[in-house]
Amino acid sequence: MNIGVINESNKIENRAGLSPSGVSFLAERGHTVYFQAGAGLKSGYSNEEYTSLGANIVFTKEEAFGRSDIVLNISPLDEEECKLVKANQILFGFHHLAVSRKCNVEDMLKKNVTMIGYEIVQKENEELPFIESLSEIAGQMCLVISGNYLQTSQGGRGLVIGGVVSVPPATAVVIGSGVLAKSAIKAMLGAGAQTIALGRDMDRLRELEEITSGRLITLMASQYNLARMVKVADILIGAVLLPGEKAPVLITRDMVKSMKNGSVLIDLAIDQGGCSETSRLTTLEHPTYVDEGVIHYCVPNITSTVSRTSTKVLSNMVVPYLLDIADGGIDQTLKENTSLARGVYVYNGNLVKKGVAERFSMPYKELSSLL
Repeated sequence: MNIGVINESNKIENRAGLSPSGVSFLAERGHTVYFQAGAGLKSGYSNEEYTSLGANIVFTKEEAFGRSDIVLNISPLDEEECKLVKANQILFGFHHLAVSRKCNVEDMLKKNVTMIGYEIVQKENEELPFIESLSEIAGQMCLVISGNYLQTSQGGRGLVIGGVVSVPPATAVVIGSGVLAKSAIKAMLGAGAQTIALGRDMDRLRELEEITSGRLITLMASQYNLARMVKVADILIGAVLLPGEKAPVLITRDMVKSMKNGSVLIDLAIDQGGCSETSRLTTLEHPTYVDEGVIHYCVPNITSTVSRTSTKVLSNMVVPYLLDIADGGIDQTLKENTSLARGVYVYNGNLVKKGVAERFSMPYKELSSLL
């Protein structure tokens, strides 16, 4: 099977769809990888490293799409890339169709493609393997980001997260109780911050309290509790995740207005629309803005700041799925692998995610009825 990896650096994306090691696994099994020149440079991988392990370098995005049965993308496809997609192609990557443009979705349906989203691949126990793996990175990045922007020179409150003798630590408030929240909580507690988590799942809150040996303060995420807790937050982290759906807006403008000047809001849900009324997309080049006196960090590809680590993680995750699809075909793989089947947005030109279909007022079919 032919597998294409596109260069997405024009979208301020530093990660690559495959690491050289991932290419070697595929090449050893007789599959062909078309790797667009320069796609690995921002992750520290040269074109020569890829070719030495079996990749074929192509020099345009058109060629990467044109030669491939499966195309790997990191950031959601833009309009130009959508035009390059071939009929009946398999697109594997972060798609976030719930917050995509309707015209792009319609274009994909017309081409009878199959779209599998890393962000909604889900195991029987509801674990999201791609999200969980990247969440470990994102949680640690929250610590680095908040520590930087709390500095006086960055317009922050001038705080050390862990505090010092006779001075209390910063207060971190995390909204959410899933994998993203868990990673951020571990990082904040590890740095010595007073950490508060608000969620709507009692079992998950209880689990978080147990694994942190009671050091975490937990509350139900009612509007009343949210309004109280944002006022004390030096760091506010929105880690609300609804797989394949638009994130709910839980943080109102009035809540942000009540926060301390120079505090930091990190919206980890910005990939899916954001969970704060004041959130808007930012980039790695211009990652922050100030609204209501609060520093907002709303970069959708947060793990791209540590691109080499993230590329390795994504490559290690996707290669086994690619081998299954390449060896057994997409239909058989989806029948046998329920985790991957849950990650399908579009199958042969049919929308199979109900929430996305409802958002765009489009027809919807159950994947099981199509296989």
